[in-house]
Amino acid sequence: MSEANRVALLVFFIVVFGGGLIMGAQRFLRKSHKENVRERLRQLSSGSTSETDTKSIAETARALREARRRRLRASMGFLGIYLARMEALGGRRSVYTIALAMPLLLVITLMVNWLLLPFPWWLEAPLAIAIPVTAAYLAYQTLVERFRNAFLTQMPDILDAITRASQAGVPVALAIRNIGDIFDWPAGPEFRRIGQNLQLGNDLASVLDEAEMRIRVADFSFLCVCLLLQRETGGSLSATLTNLAGVIRERRDLRLKARALTAEARIMSKVLAAIPMVMLGLMWFLSPDYISVLFQTKDGNVILACAALMMSIGLVLVNRLSKLKS
Repeated sequence: MSEANRVALLVFFIVVFGGGLIMGAQRFLRKSHKENVRERLRQLSSGSTSETDTKSIAETARALREARRRRLRASMGFLGIYLARMEALGGRRSVYTIALAMPLLLVITLMVNWLLLPFPWWLEAPLAIAIPVTAAYLAYQTLVERFRNAFLTQMPDILDAITRASQAGVPVALAIRNIGDIFDWPAGPEFRRIGQNLQLGNDLASVLDEAEMRIRVADFSFLCVCLLLQRETGGSLSATLTNLAGVIRERRDLRLKARALTAEARIMSKVLAAIPMVMLGLMWFLSPDYISVLFQTKDGNVILACAALMMSIGLVLVNRLSKLKS
């Protein structure tokens, strides 16, 4: 088979498989006919009720949907915990995106290995599995880091809002629900979910335990401990939350300082990762006969695989050393 036929076959499979995944994603994300009918009936009936009643009905409906979704995740066990975690990190679209991207990347890797890169079979199989898994892991870590930084940025203001509500005599459950209405992603939806669960009469300890499994931020765990201790033993909640807000602000300043000090190492890791790829591309266009030895001979394949493995290990080590946990 000529190289042009291989490229044409590769493009054909990518287009067909990618089109199928896009159609499946559209079916998942599109509202069903039943949901459209319910939304239309809700809009028609909103004119006969007051705005307060309509808002209360909508909040109760959302709380019931969330309760059904929570029971479904609980029945799924370990998988349900991570699905809830993924929804907290990036919404339901992130779950669908990663679930659809992994098989697509697997097919692309297999086709590229089979048509363009004549690697031996003992290298093609691990490579075809390692690339989608590594891509999913990196995407997950990126979502975790983005969620954690955004959540910690909002935490001091959230604690100040709960403190002011506590000083004004507002119950904790109502204060948490108000936090969900005031703040945006990522803290707003999570506190709104906590408030909806409390609205249905669920125990505060169980609701906070579920929220901790979704969020997994140490500062939020401190907040949960403070709320539970205040419920059991009493005492001044506002003083405790004020001290916690000060600690979180100090940790945030320390984290930003550490990020500034490690900026050089992080930039160096990106430059080191880009240089071999750029040089390989330039040599492929300038002298393809010279570089084709790495792709057309068994010894060249082994050298290329060893170089990629050692480079990956080095970049992982540099990345780990440049991240100081605050």
